[in-house]
Amino acid sequence: PLAERCLLAFGSHSGPPMLPVMYNNNYQFVQTDDYVMILAEMAHDARIIRLGDDQLMLDMKKWMGDSIGHWERDTLVVETQGFHPQQYFRGSSADMKVTERFSRTADEQILYSFTVEDPETFSTPFTGEMMFNAQSSQESMYEYACHEGNYALPGILAGARRLEMQETAEQ
Repeated sequence: PLAERCLLAFGSHSGPPMLPVMYNNNYQFVQTDDYVMILAEMAHDARIIRLGDDQLMLDMKKWMGDSIGHWERDTLVVETQGFHPQQYFRGSSADMKVTERFSRTADEQILYSFTVEDPETFSTPFTGEMMFNAQSSQESMYEYACHEGNYALPGILAGARRLEMQETAEQ
């Protein structure tokens, strides 16, 4: 799986839809005039959302799909399609579309809702929502350290044991 190889976070933490996982469930939002970047604490996945664009860029399949956002009053609406073929949400097809809404409900809160549409996989679209609560300015996001390098250790040790056996045989 992608998470096992440290390519994406576990579950659907990076999204879309963005769902909590075991730990490291924080997000950082950075907004410019043309983009919104959402950094997921788990695996440090950075999702770039183009604002005001209307052309999907489907020639290159991105892990988290191609996200285009626009504002409806105070709500950021993001539509995402074109997920990488290895990135599936609950068995979804290549035609899945996720629509997300980010609405600030208070200075320290964002209401996050999403709708998943995929007629090939699900009999009807479904929606979920949760509240994102801001961290205090004293807290920071944690550095997520993936274990992918550990897979090399058995090979390194096996090579060292072989060298030791060769040295013993030559004596």
